[in-house]
Amino acid sequence: MTVAAERPPLPHAAPARLRERLLRTAELYGRGAAEALAETLWPTRCAVCDLPGEVLCDDCRLRLPYLDWWRACPRCGAPFGRVQCSECNPVVLGVVGLEKPPFDGCASAVVLDDATARIVRTWKDAGERRLVHEMAALMASVAPPAWLAARPAVVAVPATAAALRRRGFDHGSDLARALAARIGADAPPLLARPKARDQRSLGRRGRIANMEGRFLALPGADAPETTLIVDDVYTTGSTLFAAAQAVRAAGARQVLALTFARVW
Repeated sequence: MTVAAERPPLPHAAPARLRERLLRTAELYGRGAAEALAETLWPTRCAVCDLPGEVLCDDCRLRLPYLDWWRACPRCGAPFGRVQCSECNPVVLGVVGLEKPPFDGCASAVVLDDATARIVRTWKDAGERRLVHEMAALMASVAPPAWLAARPAVVAVPATAAALRRRGFDHGSDLARALAARIGADAPPLLARPKARDQRSLGRRGRIANMEGRFLALPGADAPETTLIVDDVYTTGSTLFAAAQAVRAAGARQVLALTFARVW
């Protein structure tokens, strides 16, 4: 899923890309020296406040708009849907021909605002790939214990071919691997790369139509009994809905979803 918002400037976007290229090249010659050189030329900066030091400083991490699980919808994870959800009620879901979400539960770590959107953009579009570990840590912290006890397989929402060419890496697979490592789970490849337009310019109806039937399981792939689909941002739910339907069609009995941020 992509962030549908105006993009404020990312002052350290170019250095992050240059740093990543240097470190990729350095795999052949010694990563330690390359990391020291990269830090000298392009000091690590916080994705939110841009101060040097960490990719996400302690102050900014503390100020993130964490989603309150006790107020969130227990079914779709909407931030204030515990009593009456405005997102997964019959009227809203009826528009897309559903009676309930195609997943069995969904949770998100933070609400999408300027700070969290900047984290996502800095990670995906500015090439600061180290942020994936910060995002995965926050996501793991909000995964319900019952989900983890079921030992789910982590399923990535793969990037489109166009996004992969533009960024040079598959952000969906990166996030899935980072979360799987954090919770001690497997992250087997399951979904084929979708052929869909970029979601950022589309409204709710457009996103749903764009993603309908776009995900298929890889040839010969069988979904584990319990799966945990991960994505960076839950906007309208269209991507997660399509991915969940594909995973269930591939044989999963319990389908869960977890995202870093949630639009509200």
